[in-house]
Amino acid sequence: MSSYFAHRKACVSKQLERKSKLDSLPAEYSTPCTDHDNKILSLSLTQLVAQSDGDSISPSAILSAYGKRCVSAQAATNCLTDVMFDEAERVFAPGKPLSGVPVSLKDCVDIAGHDTTLGYSASANRPAQISAPIVHLLQDAGALIHAKTTVPTGLLSFECSSDLFGTTTNPYNPEFSPGASTGGGAALLAYQGSMVELAQILAVARAIPPRIVGCMETVAWICARGSTITRVYRYRGRPVDFVLAGRKPKFGVIWDDGVIPPTPACARALAEVVNTLKKQGHEVIDFSPPSPTEILKIGFQLTLADGGLSLTNPLRTGESISPASGTVLSLIKLPRFWKRWCAALLRLTSRPVGRNEAWASLLEVFHTASVAEERELIVQKERYKAAWHRAWRDQELDFVLTVPHALPPIPKNKSATEKATLVSANYTFLYNILDCTAGVQPVAFVDETLDSRPADFQQSAAYRNMNDIARAVHDLYDAKAMHGLPLAVQVVGRRLEEEKVLEGMKVVERALWETGRGFVPKRF
Repeated sequence: MSSYFAHRKACVSKQLERKSKLDSLPAEYSTPCTDHDNKILSLSLTQLVAQSDGDSISPSAILSAYGKRCVSAQAATNCLTDVMFDEAERVFAPGKPLSGVPVSLKDCVDIAGHDTTLGYSASANRPAQISAPIVHLLQDAGALIHAKTTVPTGLLSFECSSDLFGTTTNPYNPEFSPGASTGGGAALLAYQGSMVELAQILAVARAIPPRIVGCMETVAWICARGSTITRVYRYRGRPVDFVLAGRKPKFGVIWDDGVIPPTPACARALAEVVNTLKKQGHEVIDFSPPSPTEILKIGFQLTLADGGLSLTNPLRTGESISPASGTVLSLIKLPRFWKRWCAALLRLTSRPVGRNEAWASLLEVFHTASVAEERELIVQKERYKAAWHRAWRDQELDFVLTVPHALPPIPKNKSATEKATLVSANYTFLYNILDCTAGVQPVAFVDETLDSRPADFQQSAAYRNMNDIARAVHDLYDAKAMHGLPLAVQVVGRRLEEEKVLEGMKVVERALWETGRGFVPKRF
């Protein structure tokens, strides 16, 4: 009982603390952006650094412009956990690589004097004593770390909601999720409340944000404590091989990973990019990697090898977690013989025969792993990675193109996240486990005219042949309700190819603009 009341007290006190900080900001932060503010917001990162170094723009002017957008974003989407405008200005240093660049932190990155909660009430009112190494690096480089952003409880989620801070909504449509565990950062970036969001992301909760073009950083590049999480990071690139050689890069396409086929809007976005690249003279081929189902089985077992204890142990009595996580945790608790029996029943009763093989094989692996089993899984993962890279090398690819998720942003309700399940993160989970570099590139919007399905789709052969997970995901698709939501593609490179992937994303962006299909984000 005391745990329950401690949880409720922490939630109330933390939200009051946030409100107090926002209310105590100078009145100018609640006023519309001026022409000078808009000029600052229109500057690229390199332009902003140059003008900060040249004394053309002061740090207070930068924080005023971005701070106004922070306040607007919070009012519209509930995306902030903390603000630190005064601190950011105090530590400003001119003449550095990132001088004047506003950087927000996901609420899983330590900055001294501020809470890092991961959405757990037990972590509230316990400020970090020292900052994370990456925070020191950013501050030494002159960045203005001015805000922290919301996360779902424990990070493992498609929604961005916690009892501690409430629910974050999608700026394009509040009835939809803003994009998994980095939803707060995605909403803030969409509102131009920050230029860079620093995020540490669990593999199955990778962000699918509404506007930002984020690059998934591989582990080896950034100094951090621990080695099982990947990072979102943007930075200046260097010339890469195909640029220096003056050749056009070669793309491989994964249209369907064999678990959940993309819904019509997502498939159209990918097809438009492929067709545009072909018209620009790029070689684009279909890519058939080793079975993605196998690495999904390995990856989920490694992610939840402790039976989900790292996710549930910090929970207080009455504290909620994502329905998608709850479903997986419930499966883990079931006896192994029961899951094997259910999997066998699925295989036996599903028609056509084999329709549910992927789901049945995944069902069998949701359990706590022993030390020996975990070591064997690591060996299996490395074997799969080697097979993947052999396939990549044999086809001489520069990049792989695919969707980031089978759905556009999912509806923001319990039923939707339960139906989607964590398994539907397959298109991004794969590249986290492979430790590939991957960027999410916004390319289009859902169009109810172009992307609607026939009313009798659920009676079609395509639907009947889908496994039960895919059916549940496709049941959530509604082109009319999703009209106007952003669509994206993934540009995937190999490990430690961050600069190359950024250049590949530029290739996609240029091709779309040159053919009149350039993506223009909504201004809020």
